[in-house]
Amino acid sequence: SNIKQNNKSNRNYNRNDWNDMIIFTHNDKLLKCVRSTIEKKFDSILLSVLADYKEDSVVELGCGLSVNLFLLYKAGFRKLEGYDLSENAISRVKQYSEKKEMHIHFGVHDLNQPFTENMIKDKVVFTSACLEQCKLIMPNILKNIIKGRPKVVLNFEVDYDSSPLMVKKYFDACGYQNNLVTELKKLEKQKKIEITSIEKLPLSLSPVNRLSAITWKVN
Repeated sequence: SNIKQNNKSNRNYNRNDWNDMIIFTHNDKLLKCVRSTIEKKFDSILLSVLADYKEDSVVELGCGLSVNLFLLYKAGFRKLEGYDLSENAISRVKQYSEKKEMHIHFGVHDLNQPFTENMIKDKVVFTSACLEQCKLIMPNILKNIIKGRPKVVLNFEVDYDSSPLMVKKYFDACGYQNNLVTELKKLEKQKKIEITSIEKLPLSLSPVNRLSAITWKVN
């Protein structure tokens, strides 16, 4: 199947909507601009945060259709892996990456299950807005990541506690996570991890999903 034809909502595979106007947030202000301009700026922010890990093995958990991994590959990252619960998504990105001769390893994995040996060990692990629906299983997901012994973890996710009221109300209404940072702080008190930084990204593609770069390491 052709990814471009069957995933019209995916920004990496279909650019027909690039000239659409969208509402986004910049430094907590609501603004409006052409989609293509904002997405390029957001991509540059993501690349700048991950730039120090270009020579490392980098793993995205919950990669979906792998927009971020394809972006990293085009930027010169060469040791990339992506895992997602959806067998269909993984099958399609494998086809796409092979067609484009992008050498990225993909696999199916449930974050609620332990990682196999060396799956994420000593690697740079990141998520991008994939944990918002994992509120009820967040402690187990973090436990599994810790047991996997990664080099460093970067969660590009909402820091609920520091978010504006509108974001909190939206997350509450949807039943999305409000406990990622809370659970990480619990683990830090138990000396299982160290939170090295929590920095709100200056730009978000949605007015109600404002991401932070939450970086932590396993002790």
